[in-house]
Amino acid sequence: MSFFQRLRERIRLPKAKGPEQAPVRSVKIVTDSTADLPPEIVSELGITIVPLQVIFGDKAYRDGVDIDSEQFFRLLPNAKELPHTSQPSTGEFQRVYEDLSTQTDHILSIHLSAGFSGTLNAAQLAARALVGRCTIEVIDSGTVSMAMGFAVIAAARAARDGADLEGCEVAARSVLRRQRLAVTVDTLEYLRRGGRIGRATALVGGLLKLKPILTIREGQTFPLARVRSRRRALDEMLSVCLKDGEVEEAIIMDSTTPDDARYLTDELTRRCPGIPIYSGRIGPVIGVHGGPGLIGLAVVMAAVPAVPSLA
Repeated sequence: MSFFQRLRERIRLPKAKGPEQAPVRSVKIVTDSTADLPPEIVSELGITIVPLQVIFGDKAYRDGVDIDSEQFFRLLPNAKELPHTSQPSTGEFQRVYEDLSTQTDHILSIHLSAGFSGTLNAAQLAARALVGRCTIEVIDSGTVSMAMGFAVIAAARAARDGADLEGCEVAARSVLRRQRLAVTVDTLEYLRRGGRIGRATALVGGLLKLKPILTIREGQTFPLARVRSRRRALDEMLSVCLKDGEVEEAIIMDSTTPDDARYLTDELTRRCPGIPIYSGRIGPVIGVHGGPGLIGLAVVMAAVPAVPSLA
């Protein structure tokens, strides 16, 4: 079953309201295109996406609007220069918030970390411009791609089920605390050219043919391990993400390696029977920094039940 179909199954329709009930202005959820959310889920949960841009030479493409993953990874090998990315402007966020403020009084906006982009700051500035007209809470996810996307989905499910702004924020932050992310790349060159690692690190990694295992915490990229084969890298990703206990759900995101994605899916199915396991594609903005061969595994750890108070 595809990622889209399995997520759709988890979306329950809201209960019909009786004629005596007044319309409820539910919380609206906003994120940016680095969440790598599938369009079907965005539509069904009513999530608003503000796109970043990918720029090849003098031509700019809105991530997920003018260019998708398939088109991006076809263009990338033939690019004369490494494409770069650009954040949405404060004005773009303000227009989105103003439009949504005609439909709701509360907006929760969840974005990639300020450590990676000025997107969060642009959202915060736009939110301030609507003070008194709409209550807007902006969250720094501290991460990217579906590690953030899972939190966005949790908030949108809560909003659909009638939660207020605080309840939606609690749902999102709970998932962000419980998510684990591990990624590996085929080459360190894209990270070096994008300014994410130093030239010496990339050179040593290339000479030794090392496959790094990386994670993201609080907007920073951290190395977890280095191994000498792609298969060992995939196994190490599994170890990193599964070591903390029971997993609630998982997703494998790849740029150009569907065979590796299938291997991870099969191993997760064997090691964590019964959990929802989704698959998706790395988006263009993340692809600029990871390049072809980038693959990531994100999981959400099961929530620990609260211990009843003895008082």
